[in-house]
Amino acid sequence: MLERELLGFINENRLFGPTDRLLLAVSGGLDSMVLAELFHRTGQSFAIAHVNFGMRGDESDGDAVFVQNKAKAYEVPFHLIYFDTVAVAAERGISIQMAARDLRYSWFAELNEQHGYAGTVTAHHKNDVLETLLLNLTRGTGLAGLHGIAARQERSATDVIIRPLLFATREQLADYAREHGILYREDRSNNDDKYARNRIRHHVVPVLAELNPGLWHTLPRTIERLRAAEALVRTELDRSWATIAEPIGHQLFLPANKLIDQTELAFRLAEWLKPYGFLVDQVSQMIESLNRPVGQVFASPTHRIVHDRLADGRIGLLVEELTSAFAQKVILSEWPGSPLYIAGQFMLTVDIIEKTTAFRLPTDPKIACLDADLISFPLTIRTWHQGDRFHPLGLNGHKLVSDLLNDLKLTRSEREQAIVLLSADQIVWVAGRRIDHRYRITAKTKQIARFIWQNK
Repeated sequence: MLERELLGFINENRLFGPTDRLLLAVSGGLDSMVLAELFHRTGQSFAIAHVNFGMRGDESDGDAVFVQNKAKAYEVPFHLIYFDTVAVAAERGISIQMAARDLRYSWFAELNEQHGYAGTVTAHHKNDVLETLLLNLTRGTGLAGLHGIAARQERSATDVIIRPLLFATREQLADYAREHGILYREDRSNNDDKYARNRIRHHVVPVLAELNPGLWHTLPRTIERLRAAEALVRTELDRSWATIAEPIGHQLFLPANKLIDQTELAFRLAEWLKPYGFLVDQVSQMIESLNRPVGQVFASPTHRIVHDRLADGRIGLLVEELTSAFAQKVILSEWPGSPLYIAGQFMLTVDIIEKTTAFRLPTDPKIACLDADLISFPLTIRTWHQGDRFHPLGLNGHKLVSDLLNDLKLTRSEREQAIVLLSADQIVWVAGRRIDHRYRITAKTKQIARFIWQNK
């Protein structure tokens, strides 16, 4: 039965052609081992790729051997790579999960190009779709985050992701594995509720399935409606953007009179400006500025928008890329979920971590660990100003930021580019230099806000 459903889903969604050679991403877990067995039984042409992330010591090595032996049994090509994921995450200033994702998909794309595979096949299924939808919903998302995972995703000519198991639930895959005696490796981290996805999987989805026993039948229809709605909205957004945005040299001009005439302006402007890195709170302030005198400035990590008057007298919003020294503010109303790129020169990563007995204060001045409970929003990132003062760690009393920079014997260029992080109106960190004593980690600290500052 599952074989027929697989073939039907592949044909219905035109995932790949009958002569295509494919690369199966196989971890050794239940889902990917069932995927490999289904492809073997239905006569698909495939190779197997396995990534050893080195996260679980001997267990990770055992997974690699297990998958390699299965590839030998299927008599298909096998590709293996090892990544020091923890080191890469630290080097790039990103989470381990993000580093693992970036590493594996980049490697899959390389294999596709080198060996002529038509795409990378992953074992995502219905449960993954629902879990992703719920995660996006809790974190805040637009329509794109609500329609889950696409069955075929073309990132580039050599980076095609194919997900042929989206028709099946995890329970169906488990039943198939039992029926056919399919062996697999159990990753113990899948049972750890410290991961948000696991908490949703173990505690939220079962309640939803109890409330709606037909959940897995209605989910695909709901997803398809959301996908269709997003396509319609995107068409309208593209049409209205084309009627408003006027290129002026390297800038874009959005006339105030045309903006004000738009229905649902807040939604439109937020979607239009999302590629430029602007936040929803900033968009609300931009709309309010249209009824005020010109001059207000808004900045994202990569762009700035000025409420300005053109030489011909027209008033509106000017969008321009930040290409020179960082001279504007970035204001955050919440903890950023991804790295911030500041003026094309710096990257700031923020993590909230629990304080444990194993925690050790970093010695690298580019890593600031502050008491998260003492930090108030908004957070402001800007260049330092003459007269700025703070309370340097380990020093009695206040000190001018300019004096600190001089004491550090920085070059003129380094002093000019020095950045400060403010909580409300207080400097908590001269980025990459010194934290404020009042926000240090103490015995009373429960949660730590870890800021990592890197030159790009």
